[in-house]
Amino acid sequence: MTVTSKLKTKLNMRLNKVNSRRLPIVIFTVYCLVSLLAATWLWQFSYQRLTTSSQQQLELFSSHLDSQLERFAYLPQLLSRQSLMIDALLNPNNSAQRDIINRHLNATNQIIGASDTYLLNINGTTIAASNWSLEASFVGLNFAFRPYFQQAMKGKQGDYFALGSTSGRRGYYYSYPVQYAGEVIGVVVVKMDISSIEKDWSEKSLHFLVTDPHGIAFISTQPAWLFQSLGELSTAVKNAINQERRYLGKNIEALPFEGEFEQNPSLIRVSMSGERPKNYLVLTKEYAKAGWNVRVFVSTNSITYSIVILLVLLTLLFSLLYLVLVLIRQRQNRNDEKQRLQVNAKQELEFQVMQRTSALHAEIDERQKAELALKNTQKELIQAAKLAVLGQLSASISHELNNPLAAIRSYADNALVFLEREKIDKVTGNLQRITHLTERMARISAQLKAFARKSDGVMSIIALQPVLLATFELVKPQLKASQITLDMHLPRNIIQVKAEPIQLEQILVNLLSNAIQAMQDSEVKNINVTLSASAGKAVVEVIDTGPGIAESDIGQLFEPFFTTKETGLGLGLSISQQIINSMQGKLWAQNTADAGAMFSISLPLTSAPEIPLILPQNQELT
Repeated sequence: MTVTSKLKTKLNMRLNKVNSRRLPIVIFTVYCLVSLLAATWLWQFSYQRLTTSSQQQLELFSSHLDSQLERFAYLPQLLSRQSLMIDALLNPNNSAQRDIINRHLNATNQIIGASDTYLLNINGTTIAASNWSLEASFVGLNFAFRPYFQQAMKGKQGDYFALGSTSGRRGYYYSYPVQYAGEVIGVVVVKMDISSIEKDWSEKSLHFLVTDPHGIAFISTQPAWLFQSLGELSTAVKNAINQERRYLGKNIEALPFEGEFEQNPSLIRVSMSGERPKNYLVLTKEYAKAGWNVRVFVSTNSITYSIVILLVLLTLLFSLLYLVLVLIRQRQNRNDEKQRLQVNAKQELEFQVMQRTSALHAEIDERQKAELALKNTQKELIQAAKLAVLGQLSASISHELNNPLAAIRSYADNALVFLEREKIDKVTGNLQRITHLTERMARISAQLKAFARKSDGVMSIIALQPVLLATFELVKPQLKASQITLDMHLPRNIIQVKAEPIQLEQILVNLLSNAIQAMQDSEVKNINVTLSASAGKAVVEVIDTGPGIAESDIGQLFEPFFTTKETGLGLGLSISQQIINSMQGKLWAQNTADAGAMFSISLPLTSAPEIPLILPQNQELT
């Protein structure tokens, strides 16, 4: 070998050592740059996606709030036209008349589902109330200081939000004047319990907040935020609030929020006492009717977790890349070392070339085997990294809710068309359907959790007749569209059970919808709904004239994800059974003798006095 060849070999070896020292620095620099760009892009993408989904939730909650408030808006006007109200105001000293109007208000209040319903004279004194038999009765109390009374005495419809001066509970009040001979002789008031709005959204992973024009929170899925302000209130504002007596003198303090609510959307940091600070994405929508602001608070933890996972994956990827480059460099170094050994061997042992040839071939074979084993190890490392990525991706898969969202979009588009044509009744129908779809979507995660643990929903003593009538109203458009007759048989006396009314209404709607779908191809389309009570149980039976249930399907009808529909999720009956079980009741299905299907619900009766209920005579409902 010449002197030039020796110099080239030494120069290559030195260059390889220099490159080996710079390799970690280059890899680390590229890793930092890629991580920064990827994290920035992921933050922007996740932020935009979270903003879009949160805006949809904000619209749903605003629609829900509006629909809940509008439920009671026109009830005082209807009640004011009843002769019972006029007679009670014209004859305030007639004890028999007072007893009749008190009982009438109590029965009406139970049917409409309001918090309280009461009648005021021209002085603002309550002469009759739905809670007349309770210790905290409104009878005899004066509410002339309330703005809703003052508005009604001017001949206008009144509405007002405040804490109840007797109960201390939040309520939205609707009032309407009672007129006789062209003069206002009294005021009818219906109070809605505001807390019922929060109950439907308390299980969600995000928080909702409604503030009055002063920035005071009076509706929130976070109880600790109630009756606190978004910012510091001036002394003049606090004095004005105390004079209104809207919050009954509560000490209103500023919430520990850091950020600018004027921006929409905005990032807010919440530092509640005893809790770790949390970061939220906040979107705001004005509720023009009452001057309120509706806000949704969504935790940004999901974005942080996504970025952490991305950085972990990038770290693994670059670590693997570095190991591969190191292995390649080691292989090259071994080749260089082999060349150096060959040069030395040729210089010192040229006369032993023939003897060393066989040994060199053996050494080359062993090194080739080692290189092959090294390549196999590299493939196993790459495969393990792929499996790790697949594991991370599989953890983010969730149930798809495209069908309800598509239905909501369709109903919303139709509502806009009806609104332009001034078909307000059809707009209201579409909004009600949207409300029920969003309620179903909002509770779907909590309902799925019921498979593993007992539901902690708050139950109360309710009458079944109003629930059944409300259910009929919900499915009435489906009945008309499918040309199905519904016969509802309700007893005259109230049948009371301990249950969660919204969940029970959902189950009944589900059973009726299933019956409607089952009779699409039937010649006779009829549904019988019967309510009865015996042996300490209230029993609701839903019987259709469809083809019935296949014997092979009855045993697995209530299993999760079992469905006979092409587009069904197979969760309706399973979740319904879980809810009924949590109410200490039972849900089962069987075929009737006429080949139709019958679904039955039994619930324990409550020990409450029987009170006659004002309901229409049993008749065929279509």
